[in-house]
Amino acid sequence: MSEAQIEVCKELFQINEQILGLTGTLSSLTERTLGEELHLHVLATYPIEKAIEEGVIVDYEIKVIRVPLDNKVMREYKNKKKTEKKQFDSLSFIIDKIQYQGGETMFLRLARMRIIQSSLAKINATKQLLARYKDERVLVFCGTTAVADSLGIPSHHSKSGGKEEFAQFAEGEGNHMAVVKIGNTGVTYKPLNKVIINYFDSNAENLAQKINRCMAMEYDTPDKKAHIYIISSNEPVELKWLEKALEFFDKSKIKYV
Repeated sequence: MSEAQIEVCKELFQINEQILGLTGTLSSLTERTLGEELHLHVLATYPIEKAIEEGVIVDYEIKVIRVPLDNKVMREYKNKKKTEKKQFDSLSFIIDKIQYQGGETMFLRLARMRIIQSSLAKINATKQLLARYKDERVLVFCGTTAVADSLGIPSHHSKSGGKEEFAQFAEGEGNHMAVVKIGNTGVTYKPLNKVIINYFDSNAENLAQKINRCMAMEYDTPDKKAHIYIISSNEPVELKWLEKALEFFDKSKIKYV
């Protein structure tokens, strides 16, 4: 919940003595926040592995595909032509220098994050996977509308207009669909057992919601297994985000390639 939502809950809790909170994804940070701010503490849990064992959701496999940032194609960064790798390294050097001096690096970190978010290398890796599974249903989660629109497949986001094609995909029509924010939660896609995650942050709840889109049980395919492909650069900073974001998932089911 946002800070504003927490404040509203504090008011509601004053006139409601019995409170039960339910969530499918609870990170350690959120658990601490709920305890400190709202005095809500975990009474019971139902782990993913237990849900798989009891047939509530299907088993899964996560493959992390690591790619080096592109070091050939020149792109424009504030009127200067650089490759994404060169720009990433330049920002990292400045961030380390300012941080050593005790300065503020938030805006520089955001700029570095945007390089990863729109990485050409990650776009190309996503396209290769889509080509491999051209005849299968695949949902792709992207970080920007520009990336979603660049994949050569139908896309759905706040700037894409009509919702009909997205609704048809959710109902089982069409092979490929790229989404940005819209479709991360609250949507059931049927049938679906492949997801590509082109961009992620370090929030474990956000990543779990994306992965869960293809883990629903389908009674006409009882042996279904979910296949999740996460495209990451080989930069340590992004791999650290990923390690934190995969908090809910069994490490033995995660393969790095």
